[in-house]
Amino acid sequence: MDCKLIALDMDDTLLTSEKVVSEQNKQAINAALEKGIKVVLCSGRTHNAVIKYVKGLGIKGPNQYMITNGGAIIENLSGKIVLQELMSNEFYREFVKFIEDNQLHYNVVDKDGNTYTSGKECLDKYTIMQAYENENGLYLKEPDQLPNDFQIVKAIINGEKSELDGISDKVHQRFDKNYFVVRTSVGFLEVFPQNVNKGVALEALCNKLNINLNQVMAMGVRDNDIPMLKKVGKGIAMENAQPGVKEVADFVTADNNHSGVALAIKKFAL
Repeated sequence: MDCKLIALDMDDTLLTSEKVVSEQNKQAINAALEKGIKVVLCSGRTHNAVIKYVKGLGIKGPNQYMITNGGAIIENLSGKIVLQELMSNEFYREFVKFIEDNQLHYNVVDKDGNTYTSGKECLDKYTIMQAYENENGLYLKEPDQLPNDFQIVKAIINGEKSELDGISDKVHQRFDKNYFVVRTSVGFLEVFPQNVNKGVALEALCNKLNINLNQVMAMGVRDNDIPMLKKVGKGIAMENAQPGVKEVADFVTADNNHSGVALAIKKFAL
């Protein structure tokens, strides 16, 4: 394919289980960049949890981009926001009421990557993990303790796999009409604005750059990657991907611990 842009999910795709980028993946990405192909990290993570990997790969400048918060924010690598979709404090309050009624754990994230949750009981490990990964503040606040114009980029229900499996249908029934609900990782069931996902964000970025989606390759592993894999010319699933991701993919590469990203880049882009 005449590849102009490569969109890469991070966790369990670009990153190994140890959360590092393999040397083979680095070399393949560098070769793509040298060829003039844009490489866009496209993650559910926040800015701080993505930018360190971007810098480590040598991707920089106003003409390079990253997509964070599951597609809610697109920014260039000089820090300019290209697109940003947020949810209101009114939704935040509605979400927390659902959490309390169903005795769940949660956190929400604002546009600056700060994590908020209620302080009524012990913090769950997934909230602590996310706040640590975000490298920003963790605030114990109720929605009505924040300004009326306070906004968030996403809301997350946290729990073990069995707990999220048990509540998933109820969450979809409650929020699907007006929001995009998706399981993003172990311990994370996330709610976004209805028009926010990685596919929509990637299409918006390609429109800005005058790149045809048929000239784009995207790689992913989980349900939140499906929208972008379905939109592009070459959708790649990792060997460790969820079954639904493999079903929509054009090709299945090796797993994240065996440099599947590098193998796909070499096969289709170099």
